[in-house]
Amino acid sequence: MRVRLSSLIAAGTITLAAPIAAQAQSAPAAQCAASGASSAPELHKEWILVGWDKPVAGQSWNFREKLGKYYDWEADDVALYDDMAPDHRIARSAEEYRALWERSFQALRRAHHLVLDGPETIVRGDLATTTLEFAARLEPAEGQPIVAIRARSTLVWRCTGAAWKIVREHNSTRRITPDESERLFGF
Repeated sequence: MRVRLSSLIAAGTITLAAPIAAQAQSAPAAQCAASGASSAPELHKEWILVGWDKPVAGQSWNFREKLGKYYDWEADDVALYDDMAPDHRIARSAEEYRALWERSFQALRRAHHLVLDGPETIVRGDLATTTLEFAARLEPAEGQPIVAIRARSTLVWRCTGAAWKIVREHNSTRRITPDESERLFGF
């Protein structure tokens, strides 16, 4: 049976896309960097290596100062999760996430991080997802054992104007042995 294309279009079975110019006007205008220091993959590395690091014993650590630029503090659709978070809670705002972590990181003597693999990145319009593997060596107060972990971190970034901001976070960790920690960190 032969069916004419014009018949299918007339019947509504096939619709033609709007002209390209009209599509471009209705799409969100993502102006965030696709490469370089302000791109989502580079921000993910900086987020772990600079934001969460505390290399000097007793150094002050303020979540908003260290990590504030990475999170969307105004969004109402945020979901941030780390399996090391108290009570495995999901934070529904950057402020709630800050409240989960600031006290425990402030109490650490030191925190060291390494990127082991990645990031792997997908960018589509005004959203990007990045995944990387990292290691962390967390030194609590004197006399308490060091905690060393390997983790997979996945972040979803939204382009808010000219900057990528985290709106989803999922970190899954496993503890590593002191020997593995020493091999990775060299101390």
